[in-house]
Amino acid sequence: MVLTALVAVSTPAAGQNNGLDVTTARYYRAQSGQTVVDAFCRVPLTAVSALGGAATSGAAFRFEVTVKDSSGLQLLKRSWTERVQGSLLGVRGASTGEYVNFRVTPGRYSLEATVTDSATGLVTRGRTTFAGFKGGIGASDLLLGTGLRAPASASDTAPRVGEIYNGALFVQTSGAPTLTPTQTQLTYYLELYPGRAESLSVKARVLDAQGAQVIAAQPQQVAVGASGGITYGVLDLAGLPAGPYRLEVTATGDSAMVRTGSFTMAGLETSKELANVSDVATEDVFSDKTEAGLDSLYAPLVYVMNAHEAGEYSGLTVDGKRRWLRDFWARRSPAGGAGRNALMDQYYARVNEADSRFKEGGAAGAAGWRTDRGKIFILYGQPDERLDRRNNGTTNPYEVWKYTQNRSLKYVFMDLTRFGNYTLIYTNDIKEQSRPNWQDLLGTDGVADVDNF
Repeated sequence: MVLTALVAVSTPAAGQNNGLDVTTARYYRAQSGQTVVDAFCRVPLTAVSALGGAATSGAAFRFEVTVKDSSGLQLLKRSWTERVQGSLLGVRGASTGEYVNFRVTPGRYSLEATVTDSATGLVTRGRTTFAGFKGGIGASDLLLGTGLRAPASASDTAPRVGEIYNGALFVQTSGAPTLTPTQTQLTYYLELYPGRAESLSVKARVLDAQGAQVIAAQPQQVAVGASGGITYGVLDLAGLPAGPYRLEVTATGDSAMVRTGSFTMAGLETSKELANVSDVATEDVFSDKTEAGLDSLYAPLVYVMNAHEAGEYSGLTVDGKRRWLRDFWARRSPAGGAGRNALMDQYYARVNEADSRFKEGGAAGAAGWRTDRGKIFILYGQPDERLDRRNNGTTNPYEVWKYTQNRSLKYVFMDLTRFGNYTLIYTNDIKEQSRPNWQDLLGTDGVADVDNF
């Protein structure tokens, strides 16, 4: 399961309450007979309160997601902590989005999301039900977003902040997008499974709340192979009045496959509020830091800095260190240097969570971000699957992390000292190093355990 925080500001559609709005998009994988599920949860910031009563401190909450089958059997449970930028707390309709990706077999399922406010303990819930496909469905669900891009190369598989990657395209999305008069681009992604090779005519049109057509795009022809294919597009909806809408995409061949997705166009007032948030967010986060504070922000960057950047920082003055950190993150800004750097925020949020979850004690004590588990967590986030063998009687305790979304990577961490200090002993990631004797450390049963996971 991939867990990626998608931060957004949106105005809820008319009639939505202040609960958690949970939506899913599903895609069928014929080879395995499984359904891939993208689940999105919109968390209205009315559900959280400022830490310490001051908006400048921001807010925080614990997010938990649980998936159960029709018998009530729990199949998945994950939780993590998110922080909220203080400047967002006063914005009308502001929200933050959480994203979960997982697979299910054919059947009926329920997904429940829970937010617990760190300041007050207030709990807010949201729930949805969905089905795992059995095949013969013709097309996936329709995924809407506000941007999409193709990978630059075969090795370009890492989504930027706010994106998800489905193996073909990166899509900027939070499930049910909100456009504004200054951000009018709507994108869509749809997988097609007609069952045989054919040429399909694909037509996209925007419908208002009453179902009347507002805008229709020019139809396009899409050639689809026997194993299926994709169609996607970008619509510029400048001038669309504020309100709730649906995008309908129809793929017509021997039969017609129709899929819809909801989105909202916000008014000019929301655009102005967003601009004010951007103005606040551009405040230099390094300006008030002491040298020790700057050094603490620099140290975890060892995992992502390039060879040219390594070694530049230590000899600088305090002001030079501030400029170095500003330049380092400006070069990596998804917004091209404008507004808050979401990638920087995500990176340091992972550093903080790694410090909380993976701190190791004893003679080999280390801050969480310095540990092997902390490093992998910072770089890739929560593993999609995790195998825990802490109570294993035949070898030292170990755990296996597996990432399956858009790549197939395993990391085996073993407690070599039995003091809770986990070391990376094996991985198939060519960027990391395995221990030459990792098989001896695991033993025959452990090696088979890892191979079968």
